[in-house]
Amino acid sequence: MPKQNTRRPLPASILSLLVAADQCCPAIIGQAHLLYHAGLGINPEQAVRTFTQLKKDADDLFKAIADVEAALNQTGRFNVALRNATEQKG
Repeated sequence: MPKQNTRRPLPASILSLLVAADQCCPAIIGQAHLLYHAGLGINPEQAVRTFTQLKKDADDLFKAIADVEAALNQTGRFNVALRNATEQKG
């Protein structure tokens, strides 16, 4: 998983995001299903372990997203594109 506060080129950051999403999203969905069924009699300790893992996987995904945002900011074009998109909305 990507490390926070590292400066990666944009293509490497996007690849890391793709890998993180590929690994984390199915796991997050599965863990959410387990928690959903927790009310149906899952062991509370297992629910806590599942929730803790879900938070870790989500955090890994958010770190990968932040790395892409940082790489986009380095290009200098991201802020202009973001400003243009914001102006178009309002």
